[in-house]
Amino acid sequence: MYRVIAYDEPTDKAGYVIHDPVVGLAASEGKLTISSSQTNTLSLTLNQANELFGKVRPMHTHVEVYDSDNGKLLFRGRALKPEREMKSNGQFIQTYDFEDIDSYLIDSVQRYIEIANATPEEFLKKLIEEHNSQVPEYKQFTVRKVTVTNKKDNTLRKVDYQTTKDAIKKLLIDSIGGSIITEYKDGKNYLDYLKSPGQDHSMEAPLKIAENMQSAKVAIDPSKVITRLIPLGAQIETQKPDEKHDDSSDDGTKLSGPTKAVNGDWGPAIKFGAKCMKVDITDTQVADFKEVIKHESGGSETVVNEWDSNADAGHLSIGLLQFTQPTYDAYGFSQFKITTGFGQIVATFNDSNWETDLKLGGWGPTGKRRFDKFPVDVTPSGTGGGWGSPFPSVGHVAFDGGQLFGVHAGGEFRQNGFHDGLDFGTAKYPGSDVHAVHGGKVTRIGYMGGLGNYLVTHSDDGYNIDYQEAFASRSNIHVKVGQYIKTGQVIGVRTTDHLHIGITKKDFDYALKYAFTNNGTWIDPEPLIFGKSKKARLLNEAKILPTKADDSDSPLAKQELDIQAGISLFNNAKDAHLQYAMDYRRADILTNQKHADCSSFVSYFIELAIHETDRTLYNTETLHGFLKNHGYLLHYEGANKTLPAMQTGDVIIMGKKGQSAGAAGHTAVMKDADTVLECSTGWSGGYPDGADVFEHGKSSNPTLANWFSYDANNWSGEWYWYLYRFSGNIPEQDSGDQKGGTIKSGVRYTIAPVNDGKDYLDIPEFQKEFGIINGAVTWDNIKDPAQLLTKGKAWIKAQKASTNTFTVSAIELNEYERFKVYDRYLFINPYVAEQQLLTVIGKEIDLNKPHKSTMTFGDKTTKLTDYQNNFKKVSKDVESLKSTMSTVSGDVSSMRTGTSDATLASINEQLGTVDVPQLKKDYEGTQKDIEDSKTRLDSAEKDLKTVKEDGETTKQTLEEYQQTIANLDERLKKLEGGNANGTGV
Repeated sequence: MYRVIAYDEPTDKAGYVIHDPVVGLAASEGKLTISSSQTNTLSLTLNQANELFGKVRPMHTHVEVYDSDNGKLLFRGRALKPEREMKSNGQFIQTYDFEDIDSYLIDSVQRYIEIANATPEEFLKKLIEEHNSQVPEYKQFTVRKVTVTNKKDNTLRKVDYQTTKDAIKKLLIDSIGGSIITEYKDGKNYLDYLKSPGQDHSMEAPLKIAENMQSAKVAIDPSKVITRLIPLGAQIETQKPDEKHDDSSDDGTKLSGPTKAVNGDWGPAIKFGAKCMKVDITDTQVADFKEVIKHESGGSETVVNEWDSNADAGHLSIGLLQFTQPTYDAYGFSQFKITTGFGQIVATFNDSNWETDLKLGGWGPTGKRRFDKFPVDVTPSGTGGGWGSPFPSVGHVAFDGGQLFGVHAGGEFRQNGFHDGLDFGTAKYPGSDVHAVHGGKVTRIGYMGGLGNYLVTHSDDGYNIDYQEAFASRSNIHVKVGQYIKTGQVIGVRTTDHLHIGITKKDFDYALKYAFTNNGTWIDPEPLIFGKSKKARLLNEAKILPTKADDSDSPLAKQELDIQAGISLFNNAKDAHLQYAMDYRRADILTNQKHADCSSFVSYFIELAIHETDRTLYNTETLHGFLKNHGYLLHYEGANKTLPAMQTGDVIIMGKKGQSAGAAGHTAVMKDADTVLECSTGWSGGYPDGADVFEHGKSSNPTLANWFSYDANNWSGEWYWYLYRFSGNIPEQDSGDQKGGTIKSGVRYTIAPVNDGKDYLDIPEFQKEFGIINGAVTWDNIKDPAQLLTKGKAWIKAQKASTNTFTVSAIELNEYERFKVYDRYLFINPYVAEQQLLTVIGKEIDLNKPHKSTMTFGDKTTKLTDYQNNFKKVSKDVESLKSTMSTVSGDVSSMRTGTSDATLASINEQLGTVDVPQLKKDYEGTQKDIEDSKTRLDSAEKDLKTVKEDGETTKQTLEEYQQTIANLDERLKKLEGGNANGTGV
């Protein structure tokens, strides 16, 4: 039995019973549906006699359903819209639907945020924290238990204005699995995220047909089968039209200059004000302007005149040029107060008659207002056209080596020793308020493991600026995604020991891949921030960023190597007396050629030869992939110790892949067909007198052949090497360039670039069963086609094809209430499915007639391979039947040809008085049955070729085969001297 209690408000402590057959209260109808995949619901139909009738308020009224036998709470939920009806007998009834407390999660919306390197538990808690901040206390949840883990916790998850429930489903459940379980207990809502909820009940009495289960039916749903997968990645971004929204460009709309008196002199501010107001002013006019200021206020911005005619009229003259408030309102600009000297200067220039109106002995504007809005944006003086320090009160203080951008002593702990930004430590740059170093639009706010909370802005002049490692909490960031900010604006509060600022003109996601690579992707922030002129800044960028010139003669256009560019690198290294180094200094090959190792030298050599602008330095393990992606093909691999005929640009990699990292590998590149270039040690002419780069050719010592033979015969470990040869097919590479804002194009990244031009993956074994069924699966955060291909293959491996569900009636089940959703119970019904543990995935409880309740059991989501295994099992059963038939046929054939006299004699001895001729007739009858069975077998084999998903038909066919075998077995036993039950004839 079940008891239902209603509450008029969710916060009510005392409710009233509306259904309890024990005390004579009953709803007209009541159905409770508990599901593992959908929100639990309760449907109640009430008549006029019920206390709840007519009182239900959607979203306010709550009900609780209890099991009367044990007092356990089965359901708590809120009311939805009621339905009203009048029966034919005149009785009025109302039907109400109630939804479980997990529906509270649709009442909140997650603001845009990007979170990386967070475990599922950390991510879930952030979502629930945001949910709780938006809803009243009775809708809030406490995350209680999380058992779901993810091997790739560094997954970047983007939440984009979804309801909390949708965000949990899309970014957790659909992505990495698990189930969300909610529970109302002791007046609080709890939420668990469990990898495998429920318990196994394999030792308890099983569900068994004809014993404690009245009926069972199985449904197989193959509707989600995909036999040709199209993996899709993130949407490709395209550039917006040029738009100007911030203070970052130097197009005349953003000006920087003095707005205060300089050492008491208002002249510079007057000149800058004239520039802002599009006024050409002479030195004489500036001098006259200064005289008027001296006469009116003595240079004070705040002085108030309380004695002149304006004061008598009730309008005080105020400030630098003694404007009254009404006059200032008529000519001034709202961003400048009347007590701002610069505001009064530009208000004067806003008078169309300013040249004649501005005079000694009392002045006042008489002309028309020239500009309704201030025509320019003013940025802080001395910031170089929209740049400023994040801690402006400190000034420019020298940085330590480990804080500086680039490769410096003190930064050795970083990969390649390279620092992609500038660190503002609290010791040299005290203060908590973080100011924007450049104007722009906030494009993302997120969390990244190891870096903490961060924000990125994008400026009209093309800079992506990353502020990270300063904000211990998301609440320390005071701006929002989509907000435009100005130079010097406070964007957050530093609550850690330093702020890291990184600047790039590349797409930010692209730039992240090169966080430890000094290839021009990242720009030194120091000269930008601390006041160099625009010309100086452009010169600084030119040293870092490759200049895009006419590329009609480029390797990409001509599809051939610019080998001379690589040879020039070799010559520069010789001139710089390059020293071999395998540590962070190997990156010097990109700048001053002071240091390198074999793989950084070859990496940069090939990048120059194909005009690749992304200066990534590879090692002997990763160089394979780089070459294959940049026009090279594997020409040879093996253990041969003699060089084949070589060609210009050939790359040699020594050491077996997977075992060649560090000193266990080596690489070199061919200058021409007879000469190899390498960076190494041990040869004469090396550093310090020469350089640790060498060429071995026909006349060198050693020669090319001797050089290779020496390495091959003196190799430490297993000798194995690879030869890569340029194919004349350089693919166009993503430059990562980004100008202005970006928008989603709707087109997505595919696997075509790394899958022979095909954007799909076939699944042949599935197509054999189901034909070609196309289906797309999307990974929104992936832009790398190779990574997308890996994801697609992994998805195929775990491909889910169909779901089997079993619906069981409750009439014969003992203790129906004990069956819990998510728990697994032993299910035995050979006519429906094999014996197995099945999960209760749904219960439909009839509150008035519990014996009519039903349960739905579901096995694990069946993979296509499971279906194929069932198919193979059918085939195996048929083969076994054929074998049995063949054996019986052989025995009968032997007896008919007289070759089994001994067998007949043995049978004759056992049969005693049985007439042997009659036995032969029986065998002949058996033979006829065998022939009939063979015919049926042939027909069955044809049927099996077309069997797809109709499991019931297949099982029925098997039962017929099994019955045939049983009939044959019984007849044989009779012939051998007994009945099937073991008794004699």
